[in-house]
Amino acid sequence: MHRKIFIEQLKRSRKTVVYFWLLLIAATFFVTSMNLYRNSICNLQTSESTFSTLAVTELYGEVDRYGELVERNSEEHIGYQPVGVRGYDISKIIDSEAVRSYDLRTQYGAYIEECPAMFYAPQVNSDGTDIPQWFMRSNNIIRFQIQAKEPLELKYHYDPNNTKEYHFGLNVLDEAAGCFEYPEKMFYSDLGFKPEEWEAHAQDIKAFNQSEDTNCLILYPGVEYVAIIEYHGYWLWNEEGTLEYTTTSDGYETTFDLVVPIQDYRNIQLTYDGGREGMEYEVGDTPFPIQRWEDVQNDPKLKAYFEDLWQDIHVQQYTHNVVATNDVTSVPTFHLGNTALCEGRLITEEEYESGAKVCLISKEVAQNQQWKIGDKLNMKLFESDYIPNAPFVPDEAIYDAEKTPFVDEGEYEIVGIYESYPSAGNTELAPDTLELSSFTIFVPTNSIAKPREQKDVMVHGSTFSVKIKNGSVEDFVQDMEANGVTTGGKGEYTPKFTFYDQGYSAVKSSLLSMNNTAKLLLLLSSILLLIICVLVAYFFWQNQRQTVGIFRLLGGTKKQAVSAVLLCAMVLTILGSAAGGISGYGLAYIVGNGIMQENIEEIEMDMSQENDLSALTEQESDIRVAADPLVTLQACGALLLCPVFLLGFVSADINKEPRELLPKNK
Repeated sequence: MHRKIFIEQLKRSRKTVVYFWLLLIAATFFVTSMNLYRNSICNLQTSESTFSTLAVTELYGEVDRYGELVERNSEEHIGYQPVGVRGYDISKIIDSEAVRSYDLRTQYGAYIEECPAMFYAPQVNSDGTDIPQWFMRSNNIIRFQIQAKEPLELKYHYDPNNTKEYHFGLNVLDEAAGCFEYPEKMFYSDLGFKPEEWEAHAQDIKAFNQSEDTNCLILYPGVEYVAIIEYHGYWLWNEEGTLEYTTTSDGYETTFDLVVPIQDYRNIQLTYDGGREGMEYEVGDTPFPIQRWEDVQNDPKLKAYFEDLWQDIHVQQYTHNVVATNDVTSVPTFHLGNTALCEGRLITEEEYESGAKVCLISKEVAQNQQWKIGDKLNMKLFESDYIPNAPFVPDEAIYDAEKTPFVDEGEYEIVGIYESYPSAGNTELAPDTLELSSFTIFVPTNSIAKPREQKDVMVHGSTFSVKIKNGSVEDFVQDMEANGVTTGGKGEYTPKFTFYDQGYSAVKSSLLSMNNTAKLLLLLSSILLLIICVLVAYFFWQNQRQTVGIFRLLGGTKKQAVSAVLLCAMVLTILGSAAGGISGYGLAYIVGNGIMQENIEEIEMDMSQENDLSALTEQESDIRVAADPLVTLQACGALLLCPVFLLGFVSADINKEPRELLPKNK
């Protein structure tokens, strides 16, 4: 009953409205500044985790055409150039305190049964629709007979302007790949040999022809032959799941060109002197790529060769490219935004660490193979050193049972599909550094039972990159100089780094500016809140002293008086903080997002010239101002200082005689 007296007095006092508005203003200002400050901290943390800085390593040296160190101006010397180096010691680089993580990627081939490694090259109809057509990615071996009554002569033609064409009937009895249905006719333009190669096989040609003729190959009716032919197309999937040969809209047909199988390259070397498309290879002492089947069966050595090659070619046709990585976002093209996820998800950090059997595939491979998220691929892996954009067998790992046995097998689940866009960045080792074969399948390094040793891995821009702490480029460079990494010495490779900042530096400056503004606002609002709480508490008590004195003269106790005054103060504080919290919540959202939008536009302008916008675009929804209910509630709770201060003023006067609490002139 005694509390009702104080509540009624509170309602009648005009000063109550003033106290309410003061508390509302203090709460509004403090809630707004608290939300702005909290969001500025969150945005800095978000930008730190969203953006990353990549250092791509290129190893320079005075080298020969194969990238090996030589004396400057020596006969083998071709210049000071960036090269790939096998087994380079990366410890001095990754030990820098500025390095957050590193990724040394390794290549494998993966045999996936019943999934031929084809590439898709559709023809376009007059109406703009695609005609689906596939090409082989590997050469093949066929056993066949010609459909003719008279011997057929295939003359050698090595004239790029030659338009003469031969068509001959063909009955394919068997083929190594096991997935192709060849046509009854083959198109022939030349045998795929250079003049000097043709001359080198003169005795082979005589034996094959069973005559002294060396200017052509003579095929006889009724005789079975085995031939190694070049990869070709065009193919379509039929209802039986076999690739069936088809002609193009202009009538172009598949070719019959003999080749030396890639398994017979005795030596394949990457060259750096602008040689034949960057590659040099030496052919071993191998049999002529077309033989009579009877001769093969009667010669144990020849028979063993073709049987081994038959198996190798079969695996080769089902071989897909696999790259083992510890962080796919460290791959330069992913980091720059030229390659991005279009379906599913990325491999998680936990999956990298645990070696989970998961993988990422390209959109092209998904279309070619009709694979989808959740499918599981049973892959048999073998070690490989395939090099992107090699001139032979496009970007495919080379399988040879004797040289590259299977080292692991597992069932990998597809968790993500990525898509590549035109490259926007550059390094001195481009395009290999920034290009990515569309046939690449990414798997966690730890998912392979026996990872490759570092000494066997080639280190260059497309295989090795480090993520450094944001804003630490200068620290990283200083560490490299201090450790003698970039100073180089005679007989050593010198690493040079290309840094790719996704835009953290541009974002950080704007976010720090907002953070500093939020700090100032928080300081001012805190001072205002403190002053208002003290003033409201003081004047509220002065307004309540007379009521307390009268109440005690009428028999009320001190405890009853204090509890009633505190109740009134609490009601007033709660109403003021609630109203201020609501208005501050809305004001923080409206004003804060207005400021943030201006910052985002400024960031986009700053980044559009030199940085990639993909990281900002993907995470822009997280880099914003959003009023937090919990922060708002905590900020409103700060107004409870008012009752606390009030209790202090009450404590100083409550023990006085009741008459002393009344105004002295009354």
